Amino acid sequence: MTRTIARLVAALPRLLLSAALNALPALLLAPAAQAAPTYTVTVLGGAGSEARDINEAGQVVGYITSGDSFHAFFHDGGALHDLGTLGYERSFAQGLNDDGTVVGTAYSAGARQAFVYASGVVSALPFDGLSDASDINNAGLIVGGKSFPDGQGGTYIHAYKYVGGVATDLGTVPDGYNSFSEGVNEAGYVTGTVEVGGAPNYPSHPFLYTTGPLQDLGDFGGVFGHGYAINNHDQVVGTAGRFSSDDLPGDIYPRRAFLYQNGVLQDLGSLLTNGSSIANDINDAGLIVGVTATVDETVDSAFLYIDGQMVLLDSLIDPDSGWTIQNAEGINELGQIAGTACQAGLCYAVRLDLAPAVPEPATPWMLGSGLVGLGLARRARSRIATDDARSGT
Repeated sequence: MTRTIARLVAALPRLLLSAALNALPALLLAPAAQAAPTYTVTVLGGAGSEARDINEAGQVVGYITSGDSFHAFFHDGGALHDLGTLGYERSFAQGLNDDGTVVGTAYSAGARQAFVYASGVVSALPFDGLSDASDINNAGLIVGGKSFPDGQGGTYIHAYKYVGGVATDLGTVPDGYNSFSEGVNEAGYVTGTVEVGGAPNYPSHPFLYTTGPLQDLGDFGGVFGHGYAINNHDQVVGTAGRFSSDDLPGDIYPRRAFLYQNGVLQDLGSLLTNGSSIANDINDAGLIVGVTATVDETVDSAFLYIDGQMVLLDSLIDPDSGWTIQNAEGINELGQIAGTACQAGLCYAVRLDLAPAVPEPATPWMLGSGLVGLGLARRARSRIATDDARSGT
């Protein structure tokens, strides 16, 4: 596969510059411009681990490998805690709030159990049947997908929100099938995935839930889509199916990272023409992180979407470090990023922290600008694994 390289000039956000200098007035009065912000890489888990979310304290959750299995973990900023599996074969932690309360899922073949970790204790949520827990807000509202009775002696899987001991079925869309909650904001608004068709492919769309019913956010003319995160401005990000044809060579079912705001679903593009991309998280400043994909899925590249441009995270770390950033799953208000980075053929759960900016001579109009490179990328395996497990494929 031929690697396409493009270059662009991306204005840096005030958030990142002010974080680097600790005060905006100092930035505005500084006689010298600042270089493009860079990140340092902090390893959180061993080889084969992956980070899934980060809170405002810089605490991170995800999973670590343990023999032939993998276990949910919580990194409190100083140490990593193995959360075990609740007696199931495997587990992963998917979300956490600013108090360090963690949610996730433990599972074995044919069984899935949502759990919560708080005050050093892992507890199963009081759900019968299949259940997942994907996210939790600061009010303790948990979202995910679980079994509900279908009124005919069977069950279906629907998105839920759980608070105060009560699980509320968020339902589906007209003529829809299963649904799953993925992200929740402080207002209790939820995004996720709803199946809009049945066998054999079970096509899906991202949804937004405010006060009900589910709102189908649509697609870009393709097949599969998912809503993954929502910020406190009710902006939703995820991935939505893109039209594919013989005249548009590429993935059979291409997907594009999107931003949904003010009733509009915006395609954020890809770092490869006709390639796929996924937006995994968005903070309140509108910074978006995710991963882009090549059609043959041979190269992983995480991105930061900033000032209307998709910037390769590999271009924002020390080029001599040996690290490549494979996936970016979470971003907090300080701009810290949780994800997966690889070095010498092994991949690890990591946190990316903003490094102090280094002054360099520049004219005033260059203040806050930097030259960054773009490259190829591939679909994040973590999202494929989660979605395939839920759909049974």
